[in-house]
Amino acid sequence: MQTSSRLTYIFLALVIVCEASLLLIDIGLFYAHRARVLSGGLYVLKDLIAIVMYAVLYYLIRMQLKRYASPDSPLWLEPAESFWKGFASFGLLLSATVVLGWLLPRSGYDTQSPDGFWRAMSLQTVFKTHLITLGFGSLLLASLVVLERLIFFRRAKNTQSNFLAMVVLMLVASLSEIGSLPQEIGNPVSIAFAALAIVMMLVNAFRLSWVLPLSRSDKIRTLFLVIGILAELVPFYAMDCPNYFLAYSGTVGFFLSSITTFVAIYLATTLFSLLSYLPTSEALERKNSEVRNLYAMSRFASEVFDEEKIYSSLVSYACSAAGASSCGWLDLYQPFDEKSLNAEQAPHLPNLQWKTSKGYFKTVVRQNVSTEHLHEFAAKAHFLWEEMCHNPRQIRVDDIETDSRIVKDATPLTNFLRRLGRKRRKEPAKIVSTLSVPLISRANLIGVLTVAKDVEYGFVKDDVELISTFADQAAIAIQNSRLVREVIDKERMQQELAVAQKIQLRLLPHTPLAVPNYEMDSLSYPAFEVGGDFYDYLALSSSNGSICKFGVMIADVSGKGASAAFYTAELKGIFQSLCTLYPDTPSDLLIRANETLSRSLDRKSFVSALYAIFDVHSHTVRFSNAGHCPMVLLTAEGAQLVKVPGLALGLNAGDLFQRAIRTETLFLKPGDAVVFYTDGLIDAVNSAGEPFGFERLLTLLSAHKHRSASEIKQALFEAVNTFAGAGGSVKDDLTILVIKRCDTPASH
Repeated sequence: MQTSSRLTYIFLALVIVCEASLLLIDIGLFYAHRARVLSGGLYVLKDLIAIVMYAVLYYLIRMQLKRYASPDSPLWLEPAESFWKGFASFGLLLSATVVLGWLLPRSGYDTQSPDGFWRAMSLQTVFKTHLITLGFGSLLLASLVVLERLIFFRRAKNTQSNFLAMVVLMLVASLSEIGSLPQEIGNPVSIAFAALAIVMMLVNAFRLSWVLPLSRSDKIRTLFLVIGILAELVPFYAMDCPNYFLAYSGTVGFFLSSITTFVAIYLATTLFSLLSYLPTSEALERKNSEVRNLYAMSRFASEVFDEEKIYSSLVSYACSAAGASSCGWLDLYQPFDEKSLNAEQAPHLPNLQWKTSKGYFKTVVRQNVSTEHLHEFAAKAHFLWEEMCHNPRQIRVDDIETDSRIVKDATPLTNFLRRLGRKRRKEPAKIVSTLSVPLISRANLIGVLTVAKDVEYGFVKDDVELISTFADQAAIAIQNSRLVREVIDKERMQQELAVAQKIQLRLLPHTPLAVPNYEMDSLSYPAFEVGGDFYDYLALSSSNGSICKFGVMIADVSGKGASAAFYTAELKGIFQSLCTLYPDTPSDLLIRANETLSRSLDRKSFVSALYAIFDVHSHTVRFSNAGHCPMVLLTAEGAQLVKVPGLALGLNAGDLFQRAIRTETLFLKPGDAVVFYTDGLIDAVNSAGEPFGFERLLTLLSAHKHRSASEIKQALFEAVNTFAGAGGSVKDDLTILVIKRCDTPASH
C-alpha cells in the first residue's frame, strides 16, 4: 500500500511538471507567433511531453476509479451512478467554460487568419486552453475507462480484442499527428486510421449487455442521464472545445476528440437500447423475482424442517409471485379417519375449519386477508374444498361473482349487474379471482394453497405454473419435516423403551432360589423392547435356614409392548403380596389376584397364569392354571402335558372364575422335572409357516430328560431358534422356566 501511494505521488508530480512545461512552451509560442518566429521542433517537443503527461494521467485515473469500485460487482462502477457522475462533471466543466468566456472575453483563436495560422487573441487564450484541455481531457479519459468496464460486462470471446483494436487505431491516428500545427491536423494517414477507428467504435458501441439486467427505475434514470449528456455535447461543440484540444497538442487533442466521438456514438446506441428495453422491464423484473423466489423456496425446502415456517414461507412466496395486491392462505387437510392436527400446533393456529364429506380443512396461515373475508369466500366457494377432497387439482376462479360453479343460472345481464354492484361498494373487494393448488406428497393430499387477487382474471398460465412449483416444493418440505419428526419421535421412544426394558428386567429374578435337592433355571426374551411375559419364585417357608416350601408363578399378559409390560409390573406386586397370605392353596391366590386385576385391566386385556407351590419335604407340587399353557412333567418314562382347566385372569370377576379354577397335586420323584413356558414357544413358526407345537416340545424334552435344569432350558431355547431359522420368526414373548428334583442333594 505504501509503495502504491508513493508511486501515485511521483506520477502526480510528473503531471504537474509536464503541465508547467507545456504552459511555458505555449507562452513562448504565443510570443513567437506575434514575432512571426516559428519553430517546428517546439511542437514536436510539446506533443511528446503531452503524450507522457496524459499517459500518466490515464493511469492515475484508472487506478483511482478501480480503488473506489465495489469489490463484489462485476463492474467497477454501477452504470446509473457512473452516468450521473459524468453528467454532473460535464455540466460543471461546461459552466466553468462559460464563466471563463465571460471573464476572458478575448480568449479564443482566430482560425480564419490570412496566413492560415491559428492565432491566439491574447495570452489569456493560452491559460484558457490549458484549463479546458486539462478538465475535459481528464473527464474524457475517465469516460473511456467507464465505457471499457461497461463493454466488458458479460464479455464475449472477441470483446477485449475489439476494444483494444479501437484504442490502438485511435492511438496510431493520433501519433501520426506528432509535430503538426493545429491548422495542419488531418493528414491522409491519420484520416485513414481514424476511419478504421470509427468502424471499431461502431462495433464496440453495440456491446450493451449491462442494459438488460438494470431495474426499471435504473433504466429510466439512466435514460434521462444519457439524454442529458448528449444534450451537453451541443454546447461543448458550440464553444469550440475540440479546437482548444488541438491547440493544446495535435496528438493529444486528436486522441481526445476521438474519445469524444466514441462517447457520443456509445451514448446514442445506449439511448436506443434503453428505449427498446424499457417496455419489457417490468416483465423482466417479475421473471427475475420469480426465479429468485423459486430458488429461495428450493433452498428453504431443503434446509428448514419446521412446518410452521414452511407454511408461512409458502404463502409469502406465493403472494409475492402473484403481485403486491394479492393475498393468500394455506389450508391443511385432515381426513376423518386420521388423527387431528398436532396438539402443540393447534393452539397457535387460527380457528378456521371447512368441513367436507371426506374430512376437514384447517386454515393454518393467512396473509393480507381477514377472517371475515375468508368466511365470506367460503360461503360462496365451498365447492373448492369438496372437489379437492375427491379430485385434487388446480382450481381457478376468474370472477367469484360470475363463476358458474358459484352462481347458478347466471346470464350476461346479471353478471354485468353483479360486477357493477361490486364496484359501487364502499369497501373494495379483497377476493375477486383465486387460484387454488393442492399440496400432494406420495399421492396423499396434504393441504391446499389459495392465492387471491382483487381483479377479475388475475391469474395467467405463468402464475399457475410458478405457484404450482412453490406448492410442490413445499409439499416435499412438509413431508421431509414430518419424516424427521417421526424419526425423532421414534428415537425418543426407543430411548424410553430401553429404559423401560432395564426396569422390566429388574422385575424378573436375577438368580434362582437355592433349594436343597432342587435345581432351577429360566430365561425370558420379549418380542419387542419390553414384553408381557412374567415369572417369579418366592420362598414361602423355611426350616433351619433351608427353604422347605416355595412358590413359582409364570404369566403372560395379552398383547405386547409397553402396555403389557405395565401389567406385568402390577402382577409382580400382586404375587409378592398374596403368596405369603395363601401359602398352601394356589387357587385361592389366583382368585384373589383375579379380583384385583379385574379392576385395573381394560376390557381388551387379560392375563394367563400358572401358579405352583413346591413342598421340599413331601416333594409334592400343588398348582392351579388360569388359562395358561399346560406345564410339562418330565419323568423317567418321558414328557407329558399336565392339563388343568381354568379361566384367564381379568375375564370374569365373579363366580365364573371361581368355579373354573381348580388345584391339582403331583409327586416328584428323583430326576423328575417340571417345565413352565409361555405360548411364544409353541407358536414359533419356521419359513414354511409351520408352528413348533406341543408334539416337538414333548419329543425334545423326552430326549433331554436326564439332563440338568439349565441344560434342558438351553436345549429347548436353541431348538426353537433353530426351528424358526432365518425365514421364520418367534412372534411372541418367549419365557422358559425349568425346576428339577435332583437324584442327589444339590442346589443352584
